[in-house]
Amino acid sequence: MDIARASIKRRLVVLFICAMITLGGVAAYFTIGKLEDPAFTIKTAVISIVYPGSTTYEVEREAASRMEDAVQAMGEVKELRTRCAPGMATLYVDIKDEYTAADLPQIWNVLRQKVYDEESNLPSGCSVYINNDYGDVFGQYYALTGDGFTMRELWEYADFLKQQLVLVPGVSRVSILGEQTEAIYVEFSTSRLRSLGISPGAIFSVLNNQNTISSMGKTFYGEQYVTINPTGGILSVEDIGDVVVSGGNGRFIRLREVANIRRDYVDPQSMMMFFNGRPSLGIGIATVTGGNVVTMGEAVTKRLEELETRRPIGMELDEIYMQSEGVVNSVHDFVVNLLESLVIVVGVLLIFMGLRSGLLIGVVLLLTVAGTLMIMNYSGIFLQQVSLAALIIALGSLVDNAIVVTEGMLVGVQRGQSTEDAASETVTGSVWAMLGGTFIAVLAFAPIGLSPDSTGEFCRSLLQVVAISMMLSWLLAITATPAIGTFMLKPAKQEGDPYDKFLFRIYRAFLEGCLRYRFITVVAVLGLFAFSVLGFMQLDKTFFPDSTAMYFVADLWKRQGTSINAQKEMTMELAQRLQSWDGIKNVTATIGGGNLRFMLTYSPPDSSASFSELLVELKEDEDPVALLNETQRIINEEMPGVEGICKLFAKGSGMAASIGARFYGEDPLVLRNLAEQAKAIMEDDPIHNCVRIDWRDRVPVFRPQIRKDRMQSLGLTRPDINNAILTATTGYTVGAFRDGDKTLAIRLGLTPDERNKIESLLSYPIWAPAAGESVPLGTIVSDLETVYEDDILMRRDRQRVITVESDVKKGATPSAMQERIQAKIEAIPLPPGYSFKWGGEKENEANAMGGM
Repeated sequence: MDIARASIKRRLVVLFICAMITLGGVAAYFTIGKLEDPAFTIKTAVISIVYPGSTTYEVEREAASRMEDAVQAMGEVKELRTRCAPGMATLYVDIKDEYTAADLPQIWNVLRQKVYDEESNLPSGCSVYINNDYGDVFGQYYALTGDGFTMRELWEYADFLKQQLVLVPGVSRVSILGEQTEAIYVEFSTSRLRSLGISPGAIFSVLNNQNTISSMGKTFYGEQYVTINPTGGILSVEDIGDVVVSGGNGRFIRLREVANIRRDYVDPQSMMMFFNGRPSLGIGIATVTGGNVVTMGEAVTKRLEELETRRPIGMELDEIYMQSEGVVNSVHDFVVNLLESLVIVVGVLLIFMGLRSGLLIGVVLLLTVAGTLMIMNYSGIFLQQVSLAALIIALGSLVDNAIVVTEGMLVGVQRGQSTEDAASETVTGSVWAMLGGTFIAVLAFAPIGLSPDSTGEFCRSLLQVVAISMMLSWLLAITATPAIGTFMLKPAKQEGDPYDKFLFRIYRAFLEGCLRYRFITVVAVLGLFAFSVLGFMQLDKTFFPDSTAMYFVADLWKRQGTSINAQKEMTMELAQRLQSWDGIKNVTATIGGGNLRFMLTYSPPDSSASFSELLVELKEDEDPVALLNETQRIINEEMPGVEGICKLFAKGSGMAASIGARFYGEDPLVLRNLAEQAKAIMEDDPIHNCVRIDWRDRVPVFRPQIRKDRMQSLGLTRPDINNAILTATTGYTVGAFRDGDKTLAIRLGLTPDERNKIESLLSYPIWAPAAGESVPLGTIVSDLETVYEDDILMRRDRQRVITVESDVKKGATPSAMQERIQAKIEAIPLPPGYSFKWGGEKENEANAMGGM
């Protein structure tokens, strides 16, 4: 079939189709979904097991290992990562790469069933929670602050915004970060209780029973069946004070007469957030799956403006991160790059091929881009950094087919042929060669786009967009180019051979010389190839480049076991120093944990009182690397006792350490010894940055040595002793107070001047049922020892594993450090039963290369 001649004869139809492609492309540009990163599915669910009162090893042995056995039985599980800490275990369940987003809902249902079935086998008191929304991205991220407002007042307004914003079209979830937990404190003095003959157990019993919800009676009242709901419940903090407890000699005393009752924030808190030095709450807004971030962002902004009158005077809602603005900027940059590319391409063509030929190829290029956008919109491929990069990469190749046809038509016309004959001859002679070349160009991206691992999913639109645009360029080259060329390429016969020109003559002479001296040509080509390979080996390699976002993060650790208040003091000192710099716009500090997942490549760190994070936003035109390096210098040189790492965000990868050395085994002491050897090797490397062990430090634990015979003779149990110690320290939860939709714990404890004093702990009175009176805790404690235990324990696939992690100095590459330390660390002798494996970028690269 003569495609070119058919297109010319039906050029009105072809031109109409081109017009529709143009209109469709313009419409698609304004309606296509827009994201910052590809719609990448984080195939991870988080299982949290709360086991109050357990040590790290108890929660590992009695809860985590049992749940691991149940979850690992699922064939869909790729890897199981577990973090054990006192009273809590967190399991990260990673699903195999071959499962798609469409498969996950069913997989999560199976996971829930497995977890709930196993929950009944866990020790009494365990609570299990499942989060399969771990990968949600809260692209609109705000900080709510207010001088003179309490954290409760801030939360009430944040909760109001949550209820309003979740109704905005395109919003899937609204999450609040940094809420300060409140409790009702019932504080007493031991001397006061002793003088009145009241035991702490009596207060516990009456508070625990007074506000318990129980079934209510019903009776017939005429034709109605009426509920009988008596009063007497605790409805306010004042009601707690009216509760009556029995004292010595049969007296009854109101609780307010023997205890101070107050509503206050729990101390210590588990999480705190500050924005530019002011206490704040974070409000994150996530887009629905497949939603348009830009449209959602505009709708949220509009709704916030409508709610402006409802915001209390003095409260401020500041932007921390706006994904919609980043997407708009990315799309704007693409349009600028596209226009620049068009100008360059058309300009070069105008110089070498003439005005008409250059304009013809430029028109076909615009048609190709418009058609690509239209097909992307129809296929559900969003505009994001990978698809935009694919379009820009393909721009230089999209003109190749059009150039072949245009140049062939131009030469034919110059030889005296009609445009129709010239087009027919050119297309007929090269249509399949152009298709083969185009197909080969597309196949160059296939290993990445078809890779089954997470890298392939992230970069899949690279292959899709290149394939759409390249194949469309071929189709338009053999149809639209001849049809439009009949209008733009007019017959104008020239004397002589069209190829008998200066540049053509030079090129012909060069080719003839290469053919004449074939041996020299082949040797030269092989030499250039060898030189290229050697040059490639000298290139620095990194798995993904850094992002251009004007942000960086600083992760800070003090010694494990540090209180959150000490961590806060250190963090705020650094935050205030950064705020004083001219190039810094905003500093968001989170103590006890990280931020919400505000971008796809950011993974919130595990919670810990000795961890904090600074999210630093820079002003426009500032150099992020210079400010990051200065911050890193301050941490390394001016903050003794603090480990810290400053990082830019990366494209396509998370914030995990660049280098990781994992040791697997059973004995914690042996694992720590192996880790220390690897740590020493890493610290000897000149470009290392913040070498750390994920188990952190062993922490001191006060261990009262209980006299079991004395304990049993007094009728006491270990829970009785633990509850007494809780009352003397942080406070013992004895009930719940319901305030609207919030439930506050009622904590029984000593007055602030008696609480948390280890030296007076043994004198605390504990009720002994067998004796019928309170006895000092010291009567059943023979000694108070101080021991050191592991506060954090990590596991992978049901094995204990300790990881030594390191990043590299800015400007250096992890691969360079990896090459220097690899043989040394692999040479560390391993005891029988222990194994070693690399993590970090080396593992990620191996997975990605294996998939490709």
